[in-house]
Amino acid sequence: MDNNSKPAFMPSLTAGILLGIILVVYSLILYLVGLNENQWLAAVSYVITAIVLYFVIINFRDKHQNGFLSYGKGVTVGLLTGLFASVIFAIFTYIYLTYIDPSILEQAMVQAEESVLQSNPNMSDEDLDRAMGFVEIFTSPAGMTATTIFWYTLVSLIFSLLISIFAKREDINIA
Repeated sequence: MDNNSKPAFMPSLTAGILLGIILVVYSLILYLVGLNENQWLAAVSYVITAIVLYFVIINFRDKHQNGFLSYGKGVTVGLLTGLFASVIFAIFTYIYLTYIDPSILEQAMVQAEESVLQSNPNMSDEDLDRAMGFVEIFTSPAGMTATTIFWYTLVSLIFSLLISIFAKREDINIA
């Protein structure tokens, strides 16, 4: 490990909070203009995440690592940033689903039931109840919150793995 390596925690925490706030504001804007159901516009949050992670990893390399960055350190910075952002966004998701628009959970349950019945129209009521019980776990505010943390952290990991390939810059003077 090189002597110039700096901890990634604080820069990642700061950037993660910023990314989380950006994602919350973007989601609120979609909600306020009535476009929160549009899947294409919801996917823009992933583009925002990728762009912010790119700049966070490059900034960490240039400002904190004297222009050098190992692949692993780049992935760590991006992953931590995504984790912190996902926690902020998950808190917003919980508040949103609990207080702002709880009807989304009911709509999700109805859509899930329709989807299950379409895929298996001969399903017994007992099996349908069992399947819907499982779906209900993931469509509760707590389930959606946990899913948000997991999903955005996973997405951030994938983006960080890709971005770090191009952002890494090894110091050839270290033996």
